[in-house]
Amino acid sequence: MSVAEAKPPTLQERVAARIATLTATERRVAEYLAAHPQEAAFSSAEELGRATRTSDASVVRTAKALGFDGLPGLKRSLQGHLQSLLTPANRLSNSIESTGSEPGTLLAATLRDHIERLIQAEQTVDTDEFRRAVELIGAARETVISGFAGLEGVSEYIATHLVRIGHRARSASDTGYRLADRLLLLGPEDVVVMLAHNRLVRESRVILDHCAEVGVPVILVTDTLGEALRDEVAAVLSAPMSRPGTFTSQATALILLEALTIAVAAQERDRSLDTTVRMNQLREELNGYKRAEEGQLVLPKAKRTARRKK
Repeated sequence: MSVAEAKPPTLQERVAARIATLTATERRVAEYLAAHPQEAAFSSAEELGRATRTSDASVVRTAKALGFDGLPGLKRSLQGHLQSLLTPANRLSNSIESTGSEPGTLLAATLRDHIERLIQAEQTVDTDEFRRAVELIGAARETVISGFAGLEGVSEYIATHLVRIGHRARSASDTGYRLADRLLLLGPEDVVVMLAHNRLVRESRVILDHCAEVGVPVILVTDTLGEALRDEVAAVLSAPMSRPGTFTSQATALILLEALTIAVAAQERDRSLDTTVRMNQLREELNGYKRAEEGQLVLPKAKRTARRKK
């Protein structure tokens, strides 16, 4: 996708990219705007100043610090995306608060919330970036998946599925000195898939710096860090992971990575299918079956005897 065609960063991405450069007052305003986009889209500077316990001048300064031409520019940007902001997911958030703890109602609300985020992801994930990520993994000697703060299981799961389609892959989600062991042998022929939602932990920062030093391309799967880290990675897959103020769900990231795995398999269909067949043969042997010379699996003697007696 050309620079002219690139999708503009969302308000949340702008906040994540500039948060370290904001003053304490600007940070308070920015975090409120990111968490309450509907209010920000239609409120005056005075109203937003009262809501953030700052002032109308602070609101205007914050809008400019986020890269807008002022509050009108910020509001125009938000209003342009209002269709996606006023989603069933946001309305459900208010509904959930009023439903109490009835399990059936909460189940339906949670499922609909995830469905809405996946619909949003279809709009926010750049297809060219996705294609680039598929190419990087397909050409890599080894794919290393890294995720922290609750993403360790997702990393291991996707690494396992890449192996099952014939790609060398492993997770690198250790902390402390053990992470150094996982990174030590990375080279330019490898690729790292980094999972990071709305903040960068120390381990992820170390991985990015090390990959830049040794020339390893990085694919970033994120919620709001796309703009902040774009110059440091080879591809960005941005998708909403959760509503502001709620716990972060891993469902969107997991489905996005599964789509990535299937797309990689489709590029080398024969190899992927052959590897899957070999995996199934190994599983049969581990279940007690033996492989005959012609490649067919046969029952072990004890099982054949038991079957004949029947």
